[in-house]
Amino acid sequence: MKLTTPRNHWGTGLLAAGLLALTASVSAGPAAAAPADGGAEYVALGDSGAATTGVQDFDTSAPLQCARSTANTPKLVALELGLKLDDRTCSSAKIPHLTTSQGPGIAPQFDGLGPNTKLVTVHIGANDAQMTKYILTCHLAGLKPCADPAWDADIDGIASAYSTALHQISVLSPNAKIYVDGWPTYVRPGGCADLVGLPPEDAIHIQAAFDRLNGVVSREAVAAGAVYIDTRPDSIGHDMCALAGVRWFEPLIATQTLVPYHPTLEGMRGVADIIVRAIRANRG
Repeated sequence: MKLTTPRNHWGTGLLAAGLLALTASVSAGPAAAAPADGGAEYVALGDSGAATTGVQDFDTSAPLQCARSTANTPKLVALELGLKLDDRTCSSAKIPHLTTSQGPGIAPQFDGLGPNTKLVTVHIGANDAQMTKYILTCHLAGLKPCADPAWDADIDGIASAYSTALHQISVLSPNAKIYVDGWPTYVRPGGCADLVGLPPEDAIHIQAAFDRLNGVVSREAVAAGAVYIDTRPDSIGHDMCALAGVRWFEPLIATQTLVPYHPTLEGMRGVADIIVRAIRANRG
């Protein structure tokens, strides 16, 4: 069945199920213990944008709620750089979950940090900005434009908490270099109704929201002395409208990972390559 309009209830139902599946409360497995040895060399912090490839390469050793993948960006970065990784990323994570438990068996992500940590990657903030809620609103809006001034306010509102978190990382891991990667291109200008199911103006609005989120995060990263990695330019042409095998994010009718608006295997690899280049360039 081909989705041709934003009012296709089958398509929006799949979108809602896919996006909300990563926020469901389920029994979690055991979390990694706080590092008694001073922390791993590389600690990855973040939400589903870093943690999961949906049903692909599911990491059964991680807490189930985190939906963590064995082929996610942090693991690819660690493999390429030859680093010992403590992957603390977890689907649906928000900034408060860096310092508090996200659920049964899931330790605060900062528990992985220590004086031995040399590298920290951070990808978090979309859930705090309620991106899923507003994206669903766009898909359910029909012919009504989905622009909502409250969305901009929610994005801007994460700045203070984000800044505090980055400074806390520096305190807990004083010997670490912090890299913050932004959000790549989700949808090209005008979109593609058959894959994304949005009027052109709403597709533009959704991408503009991710660009605004990048602006907030990049500003706070630089102010905190972290390295901000802009993944947007290299991802152009790999958005949800691209062909399978080329796109970095699943479209409305997700075929690879079954989770719309989340990274494909190619997306995780693409972002990992960008991060590795940035780390190597920073090291000189």
